[in-house]
Amino acid sequence: MTKKIKFYYFAPHPVQYHYGIYKELSKLGNLDFNVIYEDDIGLKPTYVEEFKKEIKWDIDLLDGYPYEFMKNYSSKPHGGFFARVNFGIFKKILIEKPDVILFKTYTNITDFFIMFLAKLTRTKIIFRGEATLRGTENNPTFKQKLKYIFLKNWLKMCDVVMYSCSGNKDYWKFYGVEESKMLPIPCAVDNIFFRNKRKQYISKEDNIKKELGIDKDDFVIIYVSRMNSNKNLETLVESINNIEHKNINLLFVGDGPEKEKIESLCEEYSIKSTFVGFKNISEISKFYSISDLFLLLSKDFENSPKVLNEAMNFELPVIITNLAGTVKDLVEEDKNGYSVNPLDINEISKKIDYLNKNRNIAKQMGQKSLDIVNEWTFEKDAYFINEAIKKIYEEKQ
Repeated sequence: MTKKIKFYYFAPHPVQYHYGIYKELSKLGNLDFNVIYEDDIGLKPTYVEEFKKEIKWDIDLLDGYPYEFMKNYSSKPHGGFFARVNFGIFKKILIEKPDVILFKTYTNITDFFIMFLAKLTRTKIIFRGEATLRGTENNPTFKQKLKYIFLKNWLKMCDVVMYSCSGNKDYWKFYGVEESKMLPIPCAVDNIFFRNKRKQYISKEDNIKKELGIDKDDFVIIYVSRMNSNKNLETLVESINNIEHKNINLLFVGDGPEKEKIESLCEEYSIKSTFVGFKNISEISKFYSISDLFLLLSKDFENSPKVLNEAMNFELPVIITNLAGTVKDLVEEDKNGYSVNPLDINEISKKIDYLNKNRNIAKQMGQKSLDIVNEWTFEKDAYFINEAIKKIYEEKQ
C-alpha cells in the first residue's frame, strides 16, 4: 500500500470562501490531510464597526474535513504582526513532521515561524495568495524597495507558488517567481450551493419583488458588499441618474457608513432603490435571484471579489471595475459583461442603459456568465493543490 503524503494546510481562521476547498482535499485518497487553524475568529459573533452590529456566519464552516485549532496567544487577533502568535506550530512541524505544508500570508509572526521551521526540517512549501499589482510597485521609496527584496526572497524559499487569477500571477511574476514554479488555484465560491439556492427561488421571483416593493417589470441592478467610500456608490447612483431610469431599481445588499448618504442621493434623484442591509450567506441568494445586472465599481483595487463569482452563478451580466484582480478572467468583454473605469460615469451609464433597453441580450450575457464561472470551482482548487504536491515529488526524484 502506497504511503499517504502528510499534508497540512495552515489557515489564519475559518472563512466561508475556503471551507469548500478543504472538503474537496479531504476526498483525495493520496493525502493524509489536515487543516490547522491559527484562530477561531469566524466561528464566534464578531462586531463589525461598519455595520454597527455583530456578524456570525450562518453556515457550518467546519463540516466535512479534518481540522485542528492551535491556541492563539495574541491579545489583538484582528490585525497586525502579532495577530497570530501560535507556539503550537513548533509541535505541528517539528514533532508531527508533515511532508508538505500550504500557507497563504507573510504578515504575522506565525507565518515566520512556519517558514523557519519548514526550512529547518526541509518540509516542502506551497504558498498561495490573491494580491494584485497596484501600480506603485516601481515607486523608488524605501518601503517599496524593502518589500521587493523581502518578498522576492520569501517566495524563493517556497517550492510552489499558486495564483488565484491572472492579476495575482502578474503579481508573483513581478516579485521574481518563474512560470515553471507556479500553478493556478482559481478564485472560487460554492457554485453548487448558490445554484441550488437559485432553483429554490426562481419560481418565487414575483413574490419576492412584491415583498420588497419592487415593480415586477423593473430592471433590478444589484450591489452586494460593504457600503463605504472605496466602493464608489455615489458614481453608481450618478450613472443611473444620467439615463432614463423610471423602470430601473437599485438593490443594495450590505451596510456601512455610506448607506444614509446613498439613500438620500437616490431620493434626491427620484431613483427607485431598495436597501435590505447586511444579509448572511443563506439569505443572499434571494436577492441575486430577482436581479438583472450585477455592478461593482470600487475605485481602489479589489484582489478577487467573490461577490462577482456569486452573481455569475445566478446568470447575471456584470459591470465591473477594471481594478479587480479577476476581471480579465471572469469578464469577457461584450460577452458576459464589461470592465469599466470606475470613475467614468458616461461609460458606465451607456452600459447600463444598453442592457436595460436590450434585456434579451442581457439574459444571453448572463448565460455566458454561468458558463464562465463553471470553470472556477473548489474541485479545481483541490485538483491543482494536488498537482502542486505531485510536482514537488516529481522534482525530488
